[in-house]
This record gives sequence, C-alpha cells and structure tokens, in this order.
Amino acid sequence: MRHPLVMGNWKLNGSRHMVNELVANLRTELAGVSGCAVAIAPPEMYLDLAKRAAEGSHIHLGAQNVDVNLSRRIHR
Repeated sequence: MRHPLVMGNWKLNGSRHMVNELVANLRTELAGVSGCAVAIAPPEMYLDLAKRAAEGSHIHLGAQNVDVNLSRRIHR
C-alpha cells in the first residue's frame, strides 16, 4: 500500500531562527494528522538544528544534494 509523502526544501535560504520557527509551527499544525508522512530537507548547515528541533515528532528529515556546476550570473 502506498503512503503519501509531503516534503519541502528551501534551498540555501533561511536562518537558525527560521528553522526553529518552521519546525515548531509544523509540529503544531501536524498534531493529529495521519495518513501522510511529512519531511523537510533543510540546507546542510541547518540539518543538525532541524534534527534536534524535530526530535520526538513525526517530521522526517532529508538532505539536499549540491550541483557540481558553479552558479553563474548571466549578463544580457
């Protein structure tokens, strides 16, 4: 049987405050929700913080990969 998964990431945006606030809000909003797994994929620098903030909840963690290409600004 399939089990839906809702997962979000936020690229390299955010701050420590934002991570704590997001996870706290998710914990509140997801209380009592069933039938769907929820995961977040914060930037690597916030992964441990998100893990600690999500402890004891049903929020799963994922990690983002990094593109091997350098970003380039395109001038036209």
